[in-house]
Amino acid sequence: MFDEKSLKELAAIEAEGPVLSIYLDVDPTQQQNTDRYKLRLREMLKEVADEGNPEDLEAVKRYVDLEYDWSGRGLVIFSRQAEDIWRVYSLAVPVRSGVTVSRKPYISPLVEIDGLYGRYVVSLVDRQGGRFFLFQMGELTDQEGTVGEDIHRTRKGGGSSVVGMRGGAPASGRREAELVQRNLKDTAQALVSFCRKHKPHRLLVAGAEHVLPKFQEVLPNPLTEILVDSFVANMDASDVEIREKSFEILHELADQRHQHVVEAVQTAASKGQNGVLGLDETLSVAYNGRVQVLVVERDYHQPGYRCQGCGYLTTQELDSCVFCGGEFEEIPDAVEAVVTQTVDKGGGVEVVDNEMMPEGACIGALLRY
Repeated sequence: MFDEKSLKELAAIEAEGPVLSIYLDVDPTQQQNTDRYKLRLREMLKEVADEGNPEDLEAVKRYVDLEYDWSGRGLVIFSRQAEDIWRVYSLAVPVRSGVTVSRKPYISPLVEIDGLYGRYVVSLVDRQGGRFFLFQMGELTDQEGTVGEDIHRTRKGGGSSVVGMRGGAPASGRREAELVQRNLKDTAQALVSFCRKHKPHRLLVAGAEHVLPKFQEVLPNPLTEILVDSFVANMDASDVEIREKSFEILHELADQRHQHVVEAVQTAASKGQNGVLGLDETLSVAYNGRVQVLVVERDYHQPGYRCQGCGYLTTQELDSCVFCGGEFEEIPDAVEAVVTQTVDKGGGVEVVDNEMMPEGACIGALLRY
C-alpha cells in the first residue's frame, strides 16, 4: 500500500549509484493484454540500457515476467540492486509509462497521483445512518457503518416525510423531524470518530439530495474544514460506484485547486510577499525549508547543481557551497531534486498542467515565512 509515509521514505533515499525508476501503465480498461505491456516495458528498458545497471534492468524484467500478478492499473518500481534498494507499488490508479535513471528515485509522478487520490473519506448518509469509506490511492482500505433509530412513515391520517412536513399531523411530523435530526447528529459523531482514526486529507459527502444539506449542517468544524464536495447517491451504492464517482469529483476539484494555487503564487510573488516564481528563486528558498507549497508544471525539467555536503541546489556552477563549503555535483534535473527536497522537508507539492504557470516561470512556491 502506497501512502504519504512511503512517499517520504522514497524522498529520503540517496543512492551512491543510479536508481532505476519505472512507471508502467497496466490499466486493464485500456483493453490491452499483458504481452503489450511487457513489450512497452522492454522498449523503455532499452532506452536506458546505457545508463542503468544491468542488474536493475534484469530484476525489473524478472519481476514483471514471473512475479507480478497484474491486479492493478499502474505499476511503479524503484531498483538499485547494488544497495538493496527495491520498492514495488501496484496501484489501483493508472500511471503514465516512463523510465528514469538518477541518483534518487523519480517521485514526481507519485506526488501528482497522491495529490489526486491521497487519503480521503466518502460518507454516504440517509435519514437513519451512514456508511463511511476510506480510500487511499484508489483502494478501499477501511469502511464502517452506523444505524440510528428506525423512522416509520405513516400514510393516511398522520404521516410525514419530513420534507416540508407535507401530509399528516404536525405533531407526528415534528417527532419524525426530531428523530431524523438526532440520527444525523449521531451519524456525524460516528464520522468524526472514523476520521479521527484515519486522518483523511479530504471528505466528500453523498446521499439523497434532500438529506445532504441537513447532514452538512450538523457536521462539526474539524469535518467542515476538510469537506470538499457532495454528490447524490443511493444508500445501497457499491464501493466501486462510490469510488468512481469520487474520482470524477476529485479530478474537477484538482483543476480548480491548481488554478487557485497558481494565482496565489503569482499574486504573492508580484507583491514581494510570501511567494516566488522561477527556478533560481525557488531553489534558493527551498534549502531552508521555507516552501509551504511547491507548484511545478508536469513536464518541466532543467539541469542544475547540488552540493555534495549539505544538498543545496542551484542552477549556477559555483566553485564551492556558500553554506558549507562543499563541492558541487552536476545533476540532470534540478526540478525533480527540489520536488524531492520539498517532500522530504514536509512541504506540499502541486503538479499542474503544462503552460498553467505564468510565461517564463514553470515553477514557483508559496512560502511559510
